[in-house]
Amino acid sequence: MTLSPSRHSPWLIGTGVFAMLWTVARASVQSVTIDEADTYLTFVAPAEPRQWIASANNHVLNTLLMRLLTQIFGASAFTLRMPALIGAALYITAAYFLVRLISPRRWLQWALFACLTLSPLVMDYLVAARGYSLAMAFLLWMVVIAARQGGLWRTCALISVCAALSVSANFSFAIADAFTALGLMIWICREHRGQYLKILAALVAPGLVVMYGIAGPAILNWSKGQLTWGADSLRQMFASLLRASLFDPNQDLLHPQLRHYFVHFGTFLYPLLAACMIWRVIMLLLERPADWKEGRVAGPLAVICGSACLVAVVCHELGHLLYGIPLPLDRTALWVALLFLTMAGALAAPGLTSPAGRTSGKALTAILVLIGIYNLACLRLTYFNEWKYDADMKNVYGVLNSTRAKNVSANWRYVAALNCYRQMSGGNSFEKIASAPSTVNDYAAGYQAYIIFYPVDRDFVNRQGLKVVYHDEFSGVAVAIRPEAAGQ
Repeated sequence: MTLSPSRHSPWLIGTGVFAMLWTVARASVQSVTIDEADTYLTFVAPAEPRQWIASANNHVLNTLLMRLLTQIFGASAFTLRMPALIGAALYITAAYFLVRLISPRRWLQWALFACLTLSPLVMDYLVAARGYSLAMAFLLWMVVIAARQGGLWRTCALISVCAALSVSANFSFAIADAFTALGLMIWICREHRGQYLKILAALVAPGLVVMYGIAGPAILNWSKGQLTWGADSLRQMFASLLRASLFDPNQDLLHPQLRHYFVHFGTFLYPLLAACMIWRVIMLLLERPADWKEGRVAGPLAVICGSACLVAVVCHELGHLLYGIPLPLDRTALWVALLFLTMAGALAAPGLTSPAGRTSGKALTAILVLIGIYNLACLRLTYFNEWKYDADMKNVYGVLNSTRAKNVSANWRYVAALNCYRQMSGGNSFEKIASAPSTVNDYAAGYQAYIIFYPVDRDFVNRQGLKVVYHDEFSGVAVAIRPEAAGQ
């Protein structure tokens, strides 16, 4: 079962270092967003321990680390994201080991590594101060540990602990983690026949202890009605993943005509990938190579990751049909992207003898290379796809301070982020902003300053006779104040 990894590749190492440095840069530059701020204000900043409260917004392992690190280093946008950066380092390292275990071929290694680490969807959540980064990291480490299997009991215990840490970091990974662990257990059992009960115990007991120690209170006190955000259909679920994986080639990296080509042809990449995977599976079933020199690990991993992904999707669909639980959407479906891409890379690895078999492998590798290049063109430094409207909160907070307004009303998009900056700066800049209106043009009168979403709230500005002193067209945010406050 153990496969000696290939020699280290400077290109692979360079890509990994670049991905980590880019992630750190984004964590330093980007403004705090609504979900990050809610986590900090609700579970991290209060003096009393609130990190074990049962809430869908409480990613327990991430919250614990945020609380620890902000108490040591103080609260800032960067320290809020330090747990996510730890997850990013673990994730990139796991991806590095994984691609080297799957195949010694450099092009395939780089392509799969670039798909796993530079994807616009994945990279956003390697930065955001949420639990997704840690959850993704420990999911990949489960697979890597199984593929690099050393001592049986140590391997089983580490897989169990990684599964527990992944779930504790983000509950939306629970079903995928469980079925990935089950697939890995079956793989291990086939290699060590006759020790099934011991293997089962080693794969279950350590994880239960770790999960209870970290997230036990949140799990045991979980109440209905927490899961309200998600997709209404599988089509919506997969569309959200596809859209986020292809989101916004960077206009600072590509001139307009080239960017147009990227946007146009990018829509064909993942359908082509799926088609090549089907072709590759057919060729593998027809030829059934007896000795997969490049596939002793790749073959089982393709089956395990593909099966875990499929069964987890089916279970989520059953939960939706039977109990009305929303399906994973965008970030809560990140595990689909990880397992799907790992399966694609593993399918491309085995060497086949027939011309059609070799061509299928080269075609699959080529599509992965193109996706990796597309990911490079989508690198962004200053905003998240999901929270683009919060991209300028750091500047808005500075402008708001310069107005010296004490009572402020804000659109729902900005309340948590501005309160977070207020809290991190000592809480004396302006009064805490109250809960915001959820409808257009529904602001209470009498405030000195309003933080509005200009594309839909401009009529309110005109009706109230407010003066816009700051407007960012990219995010849509604007700061509007009363003329008498402007005079002061």
